[in-house]
Amino acid sequence: MSDDPFFSLPKNSTWNACIGKQGDELHYLDGYIESAWELADAVIEKEMYGKRDTLGLPILYNARHAVELLLKFVANQLAECGAIPHGHRPDHDIQSHFDLLVGSKVGDEKLREGLAALERFVVSLARIDDDGQELRYHVTRSGEISLKGESLANIAIIRTSLKELSSVIDVLKNRMIDFVRERHSKTFTTRCSRRDLLEITKMLPAMTEWKTAVFGEAKEAIKVRFDISNTQFSKAVDVIKTSREMKAMLGGETDLLSLSDDKAVRVIEEWRKLHPPRIDGKGDAVINGEDITLEEIQEDIATKKDVLAALLEELSSDDIADLEALFYLGRDGYFPELYEKKVAHINRKQAVERNLKAQLMHIIDKTNLLICLREGAVKAGRTALAERLNDA
Repeated sequence: MSDDPFFSLPKNSTWNACIGKQGDELHYLDGYIESAWELADAVIEKEMYGKRDTLGLPILYNARHAVELLLKFVANQLAECGAIPHGHRPDHDIQSHFDLLVGSKVGDEKLREGLAALERFVVSLARIDDDGQELRYHVTRSGEISLKGESLANIAIIRTSLKELSSVIDVLKNRMIDFVRERHSKTFTTRCSRRDLLEITKMLPAMTEWKTAVFGEAKEAIKVRFDISNTQFSKAVDVIKTSREMKAMLGGETDLLSLSDDKAVRVIEEWRKLHPPRIDGKGDAVINGEDITLEEIQEDIATKKDVLAALLEELSSDDIADLEALFYLGRDGYFPELYEKKVAHINRKQAVERNLKAQLMHIIDKTNLLICLREGAVKAGRTALAERLNDA
């Protein structure tokens, strides 16, 4: 162990903290808001009356710095994914950072709601410390006493507010992470995120009713809720109609690239020979390995061989690629908009491996194949297939 008073490492790694290249940007954000809360909570729970004056300032500073880090994280992430033209200049003016985000009218309802919930904390902290100096130093750079407009701060009130602020930070942080991930689907407009479009889809009537008064009523409600114009509403609807999942929610159907409904059902019919229905819905019985006979093993191998032979006779390589993509769409829940890319990736893998039998074996061995295909069919816009699989 080195003599470094702060960064030497003992043999016992229990309390090693990941920092630097092993750390993460969000560790800073989480750390500052958590430390503010832990300090405030400790002062009250341990009745440390003598430390109210000394710990009050670092508590407030940590809270302020957490807000600053959050605003910078949101702005930078939005700029990097192209949702806003640019981030903020690198300074400590949290009010200006906040105003930039609000003024950008970010195209996501959840983010706008989060910013609205954050506003009162920004206003409070920016009022007493507009540049991050007064909570750190007794005297400002201009020689005046810091916080000269304040005399007292109540730790109990601060702790209560920190609990609410922590919740607001979590909502904004997690929504920002999901927002960036959703952008990869390419399903959004300048005013509506993918999440917004899903909410709009839920508010719309079935496509068969779009020429009725019901559609007009839904349109007006959507425009008010998401603060969008007629043009922006039309753009949102255009995107919804191209989305497999959203179109299906409105009663539309979209074909798979190759696999027909009949072939998908045939796969399940053959798969059932290997995975019969569970008895009385009670789940699979526990099987003792010692009770399995050689004849049963041989019978299982023969059945699997027959199932593979039957399916390989009926399915093309494109069908099998579709089948695999549909299974993972249902199991992993990747964005349905990426379904075509997933199939293309599987096709490339097929060309390299040249082993359809092994690929198909991997699929039909799945005990959750029916469930995942059914869910995948819904997300891929084949509700008719999902209903047939549901009957299976």
